[in-house]
Amino acid sequence: MTLVAAAVLSWFLGGLWIALMRSLRLGKQVRAEGPQSHLAKTGTPSMGGVSFLLAAAVVYGLQGGDEYAGLWLLGLGYALLGLADDLAGMMRRPLKAREKLAVQVVMGLVFAVWASGQVSYTPYPVLDVALFVLVMIGASNAFNFTDGVDGLLAGVTAVLLLPFQGLVLAQSLLGALLGFLWHNAPKARLFMGDTGSMGLGALVAGLFILEGKLWWLPLAALIPVLEVLSVMIQVTYFRRTGRRIFKMSPLHHHFELSGWEESKVVFRFVVVTAITTALAHALWGGPA
Repeated sequence: MTLVAAAVLSWFLGGLWIALMRSLRLGKQVRAEGPQSHLAKTGTPSMGGVSFLLAAAVVYGLQGGDEYAGLWLLGLGYALLGLADDLAGMMRRPLKAREKLAVQVVMGLVFAVWASGQVSYTPYPVLDVALFVLVMIGASNAFNFTDGVDGLLAGVTAVLLLPFQGLVLAQSLLGALLGFLWHNAPKARLFMGDTGSMGLGALVAGLFILEGKLWWLPLAALIPVLEVLSVMIQVTYFRRTGRRIFKMSPLHHHFELSGWEESKVVFRFVVVTAITTALAHALWGGPA
């Protein structure tokens, strides 16, 4: 019932959010240097992370909460940072990378100190703290880069949550994503924005950390890992040679410009995530 309640509430709030954004005439500003096919998406209501994260949080709270309440606070913090970035982008004054990084480090550090008292991966707490901060920063940015094609990040994240469906947090978040996907399915009527992508990155990474499954996160979340690596490789190679390895980064844009339709990119990336998540789940000793 937790999943169903979150899905219905997310679907309802998503519809309200679309109406509100349209009434305020606020919509996504699509980068001119991106794929030309995406220019038609200009003006689509964004910041949909507000609706589905709110739905998930409400349903989670009504269940009485549990030991993962601290993780929700982290997700809220990253979502608020993403919201600030979304709003700044709409005003054509996006936050600078170093500004976002500074806030991510501070929030990640607070979470890491708390989480190091719950679980350990090294013999030294200080190393755990450093590890957790790096993972939080990496995950939030990797999920942010993955968001860029209708239904992609929501679909990938939904699969990543499946091994944790015994937890109320995962049930509420998965249900909320399903409700959001109703509006985000191609052709999307609502984008999650940085609000949703950064919040999801923090929540999923934190869940893997607290459940003792951190070492399997790069395998399960292979698509977000490849997305952020494609950006790093592209930027580094271009600065050194003036040439590009990929037709465009992040990776999903490379495949779009190679002739794949958006829906094909989404379907295949989700299939890859299902395979890597199932493999990670089997390797950490989950039930077959």
